[in-house]
Amino acid sequence: MTKAPQSRRTPAQPGKGQARFAFTILFIINILNYTDRYVLPAILPKIHHDLGLNNTELGLLGSSFLLVYALATLPIGIWADRGVRKNIVALCVGIWSVATTLAGITQNFLQLFSVRAILGIGEAGYAPASLSLLGDLFPKAQRGRILSYWSSGMLIGAAFGFTIGGLVGDALGWRWAFYFVGIPGLLAAFLAWRIIEPKRGAFDHEEEIAVEVGTTEEDVVVAEHASIGSDFWGSVGKLLKIPTFWVLLVALVFSFFTIGGTSFWIPTYLVNTFKLSVSEAGLVSGGVLVGSGIAGTLIGGWLADAAQRRWPQGRLLVAMIGFLLGAPLVLIALFVHSLPLFIAVFVLAGIALNFCTGPLNAVIQDVVTPTMRATAVGLALLLAHLLGDAASPTIIGSLADHYTLATALIITAPTCLFLAGLICLIGLRTVAQDMHNMQKQFHNSAKQS
Repeated sequence: MTKAPQSRRTPAQPGKGQARFAFTILFIINILNYTDRYVLPAILPKIHHDLGLNNTELGLLGSSFLLVYALATLPIGIWADRGVRKNIVALCVGIWSVATTLAGITQNFLQLFSVRAILGIGEAGYAPASLSLLGDLFPKAQRGRILSYWSSGMLIGAAFGFTIGGLVGDALGWRWAFYFVGIPGLLAAFLAWRIIEPKRGAFDHEEEIAVEVGTTEEDVVVAEHASIGSDFWGSVGKLLKIPTFWVLLVALVFSFFTIGGTSFWIPTYLVNTFKLSVSEAGLVSGGVLVGSGIAGTLIGGWLADAAQRRWPQGRLLVAMIGFLLGAPLVLIALFVHSLPLFIAVFVLAGIALNFCTGPLNAVIQDVVTPTMRATAVGLALLLAHLLGDAASPTIIGSLADHYTLATALIITAPTCLFLAGLICLIGLRTVAQDMHNMQKQFHNSAKQS
């Protein structure tokens, strides 16, 4: 038997037990990640009462985290491509856990604002390093399933944040809610430090073999450009010449604004409007937002795939319908003064809004060549966070100081959803041509290489 050349040798691969242990720790950390994010909205009414903050200041507490998170994700992601990823995960988890715990001893707005901003630094570094680790812990055939399991931690964590924050906040006070979700993260940071650091590309030797037996050139190009390339600004210039990409950017900004602002303020709205306790508001918020998020994402993805099989504009059409259905449903819900009816209508609105989650990201893949997709997603998410959910808590809070919280939500949420729907309507006229242009550019590039 001919011995394989040195360059073809299989990199050391983690054992199944090591991979499962690492996944378990990373999954738990992902739950804690989103628990830390959503514990603040759950206890916002108590912080408002105890520290005497106005709504603008309360909104800034939410914006501080999201702003720093958006700005820090890209540079820390680049670090994760070069450093020891398990140590980056452990460090970031430790930073955000300490920040969350310290939030419990803050005495004024500036102190609480500062620790929530530091929380953004910690959480920004976790996701890129974790996704990279998971890619090298499991074979390519298992990665889709593994990443789906890992992603479910976001919804579980959001539900925990609303629920634990409300229950602990009512029982022991808002400070204990921060202790309750912050301290376990310190243990998780130690366990993250103890997981194995797999070699980069530990399973990608299988793709090298596949090239020899007939992998398409497109597969190779995608694999080679799985991260942001060196010509970042050149790629940005090309992206901005794609009309549909502009449409997607604006639609994502409006959708992030609505989701971020509503998620942050809905527990306070329930306390103010329906006179619920903080724990009751947390339970309702978690159930409504997480339940509608799961249902809307699954239904929207199924509808988008079905529509795409019939029309090239199918995915964007489903997102547009979701926005235009969600706008009047949110408006109706905010005028309802019966809690059961409000929940029913708001769940329907949440389902419609979450139609866009999968389709908009899929359309980016449809209109952008493989060599620029990572840059396209990174740029879209950066702007969507900065202009969308990072800005919305403060803007809504400022409007609430001048009017009421209910009025602020009525002004912003339905309007943003309606505008997002109109923007998608414009995109229906460009997406088919942009898809054709992408295919043409890709095939021309393949012929030249």
